[in-house]
Amino acid sequence: MLKENDIIQKVLLTIEQYKGNANIFKNSVLNNEYTSKKSNFTRLLVWKTCFITESLNLQAWETNLKTSRVIYHKLRQSQEMQLPWWKLDIDSPFYAPEIVDRITKLSKPQRLVRVQNVQNDPLALKSRSPTPLGPYEISEEDVDLLQSIILDIHRLFPGEKLFHDETDAALQTKKQLVSILYIWSKCNPQVGYKQGIHEILGLLYLNLLAESVEIPNTNTFSSDDLRILSLYDVHYLLHDLFTILNRFLISSGVISQFYQTETHLMASIEHFNGMLMKTDQLIHYNLITKLRLESQLWIIRYLRLLLLRELGSNLEIPSLLWDKLAACQLLAGNGQQCIPDLIMFIIAVLLVHIKTELVLCDFSEALSLLLHFPITSRLNQDPEFVDKVFKDALHLYENKDNDLKLYEYGLKLNKKYNSRLRVSVGYTSGDSPSNSLSAVSSPKLSTEVTRSIPTAEDSRAAKMAFEKVRMEMRLKKKAQLMLRN
Repeated sequence: MLKENDIIQKVLLTIEQYKGNANIFKNSVLNNEYTSKKSNFTRLLVWKTCFITESLNLQAWETNLKTSRVIYHKLRQSQEMQLPWWKLDIDSPFYAPEIVDRITKLSKPQRLVRVQNVQNDPLALKSRSPTPLGPYEISEEDVDLLQSIILDIHRLFPGEKLFHDETDAALQTKKQLVSILYIWSKCNPQVGYKQGIHEILGLLYLNLLAESVEIPNTNTFSSDDLRILSLYDVHYLLHDLFTILNRFLISSGVISQFYQTETHLMASIEHFNGMLMKTDQLIHYNLITKLRLESQLWIIRYLRLLLLRELGSNLEIPSLLWDKLAACQLLAGNGQQCIPDLIMFIIAVLLVHIKTELVLCDFSEALSLLLHFPITSRLNQDPEFVDKVFKDALHLYENKDNDLKLYEYGLKLNKKYNSRLRVSVGYTSGDSPSNSLSAVSSPKLSTEVTRSIPTAEDSRAAKMAFEKVRMEMRLKKKAQLMLRN
């Protein structure tokens, strides 16, 4: 954990380096200039600048921090947001007796004793229709929500001692995470709680906690020093964590595209398929057409967990990627959302890196490879692997509306990462005995691993195949639309 003076020094150096300009600061994160390798790097500053303060101006911090923290404080005080710990089984480690203060007790409806055998009893008449729940009544859905969150938090990062030590501190940590997820879910009823959000919260919590400090009660710090330390105040860790989680998931479009409904998720997967075809037609053909390996069989975890598991057991690796995702909203502007598209392009680039293996796989082998991305071997070969993947994905994102540039950059990536892979394009005719039922010539792609560099003729053939498959995809989509209508 950082010391107070170290924090102050790191922040002041960062502000000076980037002239107090938050946009320049965010760009430096994107361009891999401000990373954990720098002596003045602090991840907490990255995340809170991107999602809370939106400024490197110390005076602005005070106002923005106070505003966001007041919101979470009021939510926690609301009766509707109180977690029903007392509704759990009494032997649950999360069980706690209900605490009812005098004001709350008087505000609740009192049970009335009815007079028996009295005709036209108004209470009896009312009891024939369902009595609406009072404003603070705990529903079965609330209890189910709490139990679902607890179940997932129990399984969060099994190897992380902070969550799984048999201590009161570990239990308290898990209860804090449960509280944040419960309140967040109640605040976002359009999606509620979905499995996977707890892992995103868990990684954010670990990173923010690592740099949070107790603010000492002393007069040795200047007013600016105290403003800096207020950003790192551990007493407001949960307040800031709630705000960051909400903005990271909601404002970025992650929830609306990957979590909200199955329809939204399937639309995102179809969008990814289109991106993949524009970037690398062979991978798309091999997975979707040849192997008939539908993307929804493997990609959901990639999308919903923002590649957290695919980047290995070392949580520092996905943290480095998420630093860049936090800063990438700068690219969007005008309320647009860039993180979902960036995630999809990152996945496409990852597939390019394992293309040589993929094209030689059968269905089960390809599925296993996709579900267990060989990140360890890639990092062993190149410690900068994730940074390079993001850089390539960012270039694709910046040209996402230009199909030709996506295709050309895809060729460039293949020349760089798959120089041994050679694509040959053959055609089977309707006159062929092996295809006597077909009256139309169709391309058949085959692959082999060689040490030769693709020739100009190979490139022209690949382009022809790309255009043909793209036309087939368009016709397929039109046919699907006609069938739906």
